[in-house]
Amino acid sequence: MYLKRLVLINTGPIEHAAIHCRFGEEGHPKPLIFVGQNGSGKSMATAHVVSALIAAHGTVFDDSDVEAGKIYKLRSSSYIRDGEEYSMSEVHLSDEFSVYEAQLRKKKSDFIEPLEIYPKWNDIKPNEHSHYSSNFPNKYDDLKDCLNKSTHIFFPPNRFEDPAWLNEINLKNKVNYASLKNYSNFSNRPVVNYAPMRDLQNWLLDLVYDSFALERVRYVFPNDHGEPNIVDKREGSATKILEPIEEFITVLFGKNGTVGWSIGPRNHRQIGVAIDGVMVTSNLFQLSTGQAVLLDLFLAIIRDFDIGHSQLTQLSDIEGMVVVDEIDLHLHTDLQHDLLPKIIRLFPKIQFILTTHSPLFLIGMEKAFTPDGFQLIELPAGLEIEAERFSEFEAAYKHMKESARFQKDIRDRIEASQKPVLYLEGATDIDYVNVAGKLLGKADLVDKFELVDAVGYPHLNKIWDTYKTHLGAAIQQKWLLLYDCDTGKPASNKGNLFRRTIAKQDHKIETGIENLFSDATIQKAMAHKPEFVDVTSEHVTVERGVETKVPETWKINRCEKRNLCDWLCENGTEEDFQSFALVFDILEEVLASEVL
Repeated sequence: MYLKRLVLINTGPIEHAAIHCRFGEEGHPKPLIFVGQNGSGKSMATAHVVSALIAAHGTVFDDSDVEAGKIYKLRSSSYIRDGEEYSMSEVHLSDEFSVYEAQLRKKKSDFIEPLEIYPKWNDIKPNEHSHYSSNFPNKYDDLKDCLNKSTHIFFPPNRFEDPAWLNEINLKNKVNYASLKNYSNFSNRPVVNYAPMRDLQNWLLDLVYDSFALERVRYVFPNDHGEPNIVDKREGSATKILEPIEEFITVLFGKNGTVGWSIGPRNHRQIGVAIDGVMVTSNLFQLSTGQAVLLDLFLAIIRDFDIGHSQLTQLSDIEGMVVVDEIDLHLHTDLQHDLLPKIIRLFPKIQFILTTHSPLFLIGMEKAFTPDGFQLIELPAGLEIEAERFSEFEAAYKHMKESARFQKDIRDRIEASQKPVLYLEGATDIDYVNVAGKLLGKADLVDKFELVDAVGYPHLNKIWDTYKTHLGAAIQQKWLLLYDCDTGKPASNKGNLFRRTIAKQDHKIETGIENLFSDATIQKAMAHKPEFVDVTSEHVTVERGVETKVPETWKINRCEKRNLCDWLCENGTEEDFQSFALVFDILEEVLASEVL
């Protein structure tokens, strides 16, 4: 079950928002992210979706998150937007499931004109102040089948895990083998997840036991000397689920190697993890809060789907909807930017509906998905925007820059740097420079620099503004901030800090590092895939009676920027990359420059 459309009118701070969810070419849902300042309606929007999910579960199962006949989200006229007489919402889900809700400040009979904007107006009784309806009961069999075969979970903002230092006298964190109620009217799968680690540990214990005890197969075959070789392998459904979990654990702890599991004694069950024989945690409850939050999210999705009625062989089998309010809660900046988007990418058939205040998370999502790979909705307006237009971007970055953590990160880079550092505007710039170095015989020159993605020219500006002052004296190696041709930044030096801009070439692509490619090279790429470049044909404009001929223009399609880079780096020739000699001239000039 996926969210298809969400309509909110006069709901809290939201005057009118009609959000249409987008899906990729293969029908996979794109992550939907709500942003906005506190009080903009982010939690209100997600609450309508979660309320619909819980109502669906309550229609089918007796162990729903709320009592039978009740709903999750409080309905009250106090949530009607100030100055308005009503509020309404529509939640449209896949398979034509729908939920409608309306709140009135006065009885329906007191309205002079009918509220035709509300599709269910005729269903409201004259003396009623509110209305709620869904078609879940009318589609019971379809709904039950859908809920059994897909996952639908919600992580609220008040979720938490007990910290490792908490003194638990009664060993509440010990793990036991899972005990589920096997009744047709019980799902054993709550929608709302607060602190699921204990249930997850019990489920993990079952997986580990099944994989190592029940699914272990011994193969015996003779070697070259006719002596028996014995090989033990694990094969089965539990093992297939454990394999991606083990891969995730190596990423979570930042270590490569083979994952091993350890189980505590019978009266003190705990699950520990080792990587290449080195114990990284003897108890999953001893993780940091940020690690525990990510482990909860990752495992809860898999567990929920696993105990349903579908066969799980790989993560891409998992379908459904996961709603997380304040996805960046408790997460360090590295986890927000790097690991969280990677987790989301692991589940291509899950529709993630998220709220966030974190610009770093959005930057990470752009890198992992490309700008067109997810939807960013700014509330209360309800308009889809690009990440750079997120209103908290600059404010959050400024706060981070002035924070002790930001200063420590910069100091660590200064201390760790053994090479001159080349800051470029984006990840594709790094790829282009590396390939050009190989093709033009400048690989040794490129290797003399540490290449760093500055995530856009505004961040280059921040580095320049911060370290052109006396702080620049702390830089022991040369730092080169290399801007694309369209920024117009003048060359300047401040101690070991250098600022340079690539000279603009007379090519039809006028912006970005792609300006270094000739029209002929870009035409070759367009012949392979026309979507790489947006073309505006030559045309005539008339302003105050004066005709002006506007020549044809080319612009790299933003959503294809990464794909174009991959194609050029794989298929480009020395001739295609010849203008990158300008970049290498700058690198040589900076290396030879004396520090003033």
